[in-house]
Amino acid sequence: MQKSFMSPQLDLLHTFTGISSEQMSQFIQTMLNGRVGVENKFIELLTVRPLESMVGFTVTSAVAFHLAEQDVNPKINSFVDSLYYISTCLSVGYADIFAVTDKGKLIATLVMALGPAIAANTLNPPNTAEKSMVDHLEAILQELKSQRVSLSASQSISESAFS
Repeated sequence: MQKSFMSPQLDLLHTFTGISSEQMSQFIQTMLNGRVGVENKFIELLTVRPLESMVGFTVTSAVAFHLAEQDVNPKINSFVDSLYYISTCLSVGYADIFAVTDKGKLIATLVMALGPAIAANTLNPPNTAEKSMVDHLEAILQELKSQRVSLSASQSISESAFS
């Protein structure tokens, strides 16, 4: 077990929060050890069900943004206003609505950072272009092989005609 660099008497985190530095260190270590499973589940959700991921991300973000901004932002009069703002953050980023609260700005930042990638994944799921390209290249290869076979067959016919 890793020792805290602070003595219990000087543990300011415990003084102000009631949580010791050692407890926080153990919690962070547990979270870091468990992140691989969470990351894999997140990646699976994004790749296996991209449309559901996009809809879930958009609606959840719009709900969070609405709750953060509804009584403060004069431009947020309904859930549709929040949905409109979040959907513009997913694409071109244009809207006549802007976040005014810190929570709203944080939500908008998250949507602007992750949203375009999730939207792109919905429209062009991973590996579809690669599979399509591989299939296309294999079809070209088969065609070239068949042309080579027919070319060599026609050459042997013309050679036997001249002999």
